[in-house]
Amino acid sequence: MTAAPNDVDAVVHIAETHIAAGNHRQAEETVRAALAVDPNHPRLLTAYARAKLGQSDYAAAASTAHTALSVTPDYEHAMRVYSRALELLGRIPDALWMAWRTATAHPHSHLAHHNYARLLAGTGRPAEAMTAINEALRLNPSDGDALNLRGDIHVALGQVDLAEADYREALRLNPEDASAVHNLAMLTYSRGGRWNAVRGFLGAGRLDSAYGEVARQNVGVVLTGVLRRSTWLVLIVAIAVIATYNLRDDGGATVIPRIVAGVGAVLLLVVFARMMREVPRSTLTSVLRQRQILAIRILQLLAGVVLGVLTAVLGAMAVPAVAASIVLLSLPVVVIVGGLTTERLW
Repeated sequence: MTAAPNDVDAVVHIAETHIAAGNHRQAEETVRAALAVDPNHPRLLTAYARAKLGQSDYAAAASTAHTALSVTPDYEHAMRVYSRALELLGRIPDALWMAWRTATAHPHSHLAHHNYARLLAGTGRPAEAMTAINEALRLNPSDGDALNLRGDIHVALGQVDLAEADYREALRLNPEDASAVHNLAMLTYSRGGRWNAVRGFLGAGRLDSAYGEVARQNVGVVLTGVLRRSTWLVLIVAIAVIATYNLRDDGGATVIPRIVAGVGAVLLLVVFARMMREVPRSTLTSVLRQRQILAIRILQLLAGVVLGVLTAVLGAMAVPAVAASIVLLSLPVVVIVGGLTTERLW
């Protein structure tokens, strides 16, 4: 795909096509040839800045966008690119000022208001961000990205039901909106729907590979919570197994501890089966590779299942009792180590 260097519209179109496909270096090369002919054209400079942004060369992107603005001070696209480059350089106050200036200079641009709202939300100013994003949605009510952002702002303001309505509207407009799927999964998790949340996270990852790693991290957080709770059930089963053995030696009745061991084993088995059903093996393997403590918790869970079933069915035996003692001793270590991990989704 080539174009004459002096055909600005064609060059910019080709560059934007490359950028959309993730070929930022090709976009840069395309625009560079045109800039050699017309080095001060604001559209070419802005396209070049976007190509540099895609290559994480934020300083070059900011410098080039600034040059474009020195030629045409109110060129909206260059203003938005410059704001983004400043943001990625960590110059947040400057980025916010440029975003405000863009929205002020271009009051009818929903993208200008959207960018300003995003930066306001990111700097902890949700009330002001809500005003800006409402204006963006007034100008373009079907902007799914804006709906997702407004949902996030509603969450920051504690308006969870309104956030859900925005996410669902974004999903209605585009059933393959990975952001909306992910955001709804976050709300589901906050309401205690762990496994439904897992399905949502994985669904977002399938819709957009960019959410793949985010999905794995979030699934890991969910599994951490589930397995932490199961640890206490393992504790009960281990105590019941040991109690069954000791009561038999003392000539006491073992019915109650055997029942406790059996019921606990069944509940642990339900947790394990649900985990294996809801989490694909590849995802589970990846999560366990990143969080080895979860692998230990799963081994403890399975030990609880085996020991509980053996005790409930066969009664007191020395080997399960010894194994239960080992599991019991390992639990505090895992609880302490696991307690050092305080990962949350929000």
